Amino acid sequence: MHTIVPATLFDALPPAGVAALRFNFRGVGRSGGTHDQGRAEQRDIVAAIDALAAEVPDVPLFLTGWSFGAETALAVGDERVAGWVAVAAPLSILPADDLAPARDPRPALLLVPEHDQFRDPSSATELTAAWPNTRIVVVAGADHFFGQGIDHVAAETLAFMKEQVGG
Repeated sequence: MHTIVPATLFDALPPAGVAALRFNFRGVGRSGGTHDQGRAEQRDIVAAIDALAAEVPDVPLFLTGWSFGAETALAVGDERVAGWVAVAAPLSILPADDLAPARDPRPALLLVPEHDQFRDPSSATELTAAWPNTRIVVVAGADHFFGQGIDHVAAETLAFMKEQVGG
């Protein structure tokens, strides 16, 4: 929750007029529960959607995450979700065909670091080629942990969200 990608997005989104909620998955930090390889964590995401939808009703909700959180977010096809932004999703934790954008026309943006240690851009492109409304943006010079390129992640995320809501 406090690593560079979630922290940067949490700092960038609210000043741009985007309500944001970040949380720890079960078993992380002071959260209760036990890690479940991305399965039960999907319920954590739905609980977060419930909380945010109650707080800011009638606004588009985008699921955004980094690494494990990105892939787990991609697995949640809740009808309240307007789209997904997945930053450095490994695309190897859950079956790719089970991820919502694989069969859902809502938009997805995958931000893939040029030098990602877990999923390189060409294999991410190949794996998601049949996904109906998915765009891949390669973050030049970045690796999975974003020693550089983090500003590009925030800018691409905001541009994508604004594009989707017509703003």
